[in-house]
Amino acid sequence: MVATRRRAGVQTSRAPEMVPTSRMAARLADLSHAQLVEIAAAGCEASSEVKNRADALLAAHKPLAQWAVEGVLLSSDLVPHLLAPLQLEDGAAAAVCSRWAEGWKTTSEGRRRLRKVAFDFPQDLLSKGLLNMAVIPGDDEQLVVNSGSTVHILSRDMSTSTSFERPSSDDIAASEEFIYENRCFEHITSLTHDGTEVVSYDHPDKLIACPVLAPGGLLFCNLFVDDNSTQDEIVALDAQTMQPRHRFGLSLLNYVRGMAVVGQELFVCDRNNDRLQVFSLAGEHRRSITGEWKRPTALCFVKDRLYLVEAADDEEDEEGELINPLQGQRIFVLSLQGDTLQVYTHPDEDQLFYALCCFGGKLLAPVRDRHSSFHVRAVMALCGV
Repeated sequence: MVATRRRAGVQTSRAPEMVPTSRMAARLADLSHAQLVEIAAAGCEASSEVKNRADALLAAHKPLAQWAVEGVLLSSDLVPHLLAPLQLEDGAAAAVCSRWAEGWKTTSEGRRRLRKVAFDFPQDLLSKGLLNMAVIPGDDEQLVVNSGSTVHILSRDMSTSTSFERPSSDDIAASEEFIYENRCFEHITSLTHDGTEVVSYDHPDKLIACPVLAPGGLLFCNLFVDDNSTQDEIVALDAQTMQPRHRFGLSLLNYVRGMAVVGQELFVCDRNNDRLQVFSLAGEHRRSITGEWKRPTALCFVKDRLYLVEAADDEEDEEGELINPLQGQRIFVLSLQGDTLQVYTHPDEDQLFYALCCFGGKLLAPVRDRHSSFHVRAVMALCGV
């Protein structure tokens, strides 16, 4: 029971006296706070059982701050948090750290799960139609964003380092030297990073789309006939001169969209066949990959995984309901063999993914409205890649 008293007409309450339950408790009750802390710390160091009990009490009565939970416990990489305060010139510390890092690496697979994180994308770039993005590689990587009639080159903090006027592009790619734009599916043009045109490639009979860079100075693109997607094929261009090197894939492809280079192989979204086609960089067909996903339209390779987005399916049943409402709303995480490792679904059924890009260690996924193909609502950032 809680004892009460009245003072000047006001009722107050106080906790009951704590009665020591043992002779030791009675003696401890007379010590100062500092003395009790010293005894508790010594007990924890001397006994693992006491330490475990102390940890349990601390967890119950003093939970971790939110920044510690999100920034450390949920971080995909704890190495900076643990190694920052250590003096690595100390041989013993370095040995411990290397063993810990090795263990972290060998157990990292189970922690790699896509999850949304805060991302401050410039809002003024979202109101100008669809966004096209590409990454300029290097130690200080930058993000190229074509929004409306302006190309912006953004730093890691999302500030604009360079911008120039340019007609809206359908697809873009980037290297440390050039930006490659595909405008109106008619030609591929290389630009310097300040927007100066260098050279273009036009095919006399076919349209062109989906530029992607590969090792060895190659730029792969899709060639297609506007009214016959079964005539799609891949052309490999010299990334400097834009001269064709070789072509391949004719009769194997039906409506090519996103492509990704993985080592010495090219993965191609064969959309109307619901599969990925895998070629060598020389054009040899290696294998086909299918899965629970349909109509693959965007592909991104990060480390040893593929990230895939489907094209939305607008087909409805007799009652006017979408037959496949989740298509376009999901990001599939795949092994290089095509196994599904995770499926991330956008929580809003009216918001769809349509492209992917890895920047700053995060997977960036522009999101558009289901009922407005040219309205970008946001750029979602996901960690865990």
